[in-house]
Amino acid sequence: DLVVLTEGERWPEHVNQAHRCGVRVVVINARLSDRSFHRMSRFGPVARLLVGGVDRTLASSQETQRRFIALGVPPASIQVTGNIKLDLTIAPLSAEEAATLRSELGLPPGPVLLGSSTWPGEEEALLAGLVLARARGVPASLLIVPRHAERRRDLEKLLSASGLSYHFRSQGGAPGPVDVCVADTTGELRRLTQVADLVFVGKSLPPHTEGQTPVEAAALGKPLVVGPGMANFRQIASELVTGGAAVRVSAAAELPAEVVSLLRDGPRRDRLSQAALRWHRDNAGALSRTLGILREELLRIRG
Repeated sequence: DLVVLTEGERWPEHVNQAHRCGVRVVVINARLSDRSFHRMSRFGPVARLLVGGVDRTLASSQETQRRFIALGVPPASIQVTGNIKLDLTIAPLSAEEAATLRSELGLPPGPVLLGSSTWPGEEEALLAGLVLARARGVPASLLIVPRHAERRRDLEKLLSASGLSYHFRSQGGAPGPVDVCVADTTGELRRLTQVADLVFVGKSLPPHTEGQTPVEAAALGKPLVVGPGMANFRQIASELVTGGAAVRVSAAAELPAEVVSLLRDGPRRDRLSQAALRWHRDNAGALSRTLGILREELLRIRG
């Protein structure tokens, strides 16, 4: 009765079959990455094939709406409903649960720097930030959550050469306090983020360009640091930086000094935190708007 496609899933033959059967097609949380948009812009007929046949497009942002219209989508069939992924609720840890988690991770008292979904090359910059912080009297520790847990062997070589004490979460609870904990597990990032005082968003330092999601950390009110490569979250990262919720560094060499500056400045981190919470609150509601439109479509079918 109704086909609902999500984000970038637009298969011409699927849409054509729906059209031939008189079934309406709605794309929700629609988006177009920089790469897809530039590629499709070079091939007009192919672009029209990929975006055609859809009855309603619910764009995740105004930039996405602009891109679809530029590719030939009728303006009347597309509207901005917002990004559904921003409508998330994270169960907060109690003070006791957070303390227990810190103990399991081996994180001593003091501020915690989190490397969230890191990629190769970024751990070195974070370690340099930790060493610099310690040298300047900040009793910080580092929590690394690599995007791919199977990189644990490479990370162990790096940590062993650093001279810092470390622990891998996959080995169980830490035997005692360590300088660095590597959370080489899956499905825990939201919990782990809650013990952090400062979060670096991974896959954003050169040569990486795509960026990992900053949404969960922002929703938790965590001060953020991002690199220049946030293509998959370009608008979100831009809003966070412009709104005072995140700090952007242009290269790995800049990260250690910025990290130390933030770890030494509690009031500045508090301002970033409040801005992140405000940004998340202001961007809520995409899910209810999307559901409202889907209800309209179902009522149209019943009518």
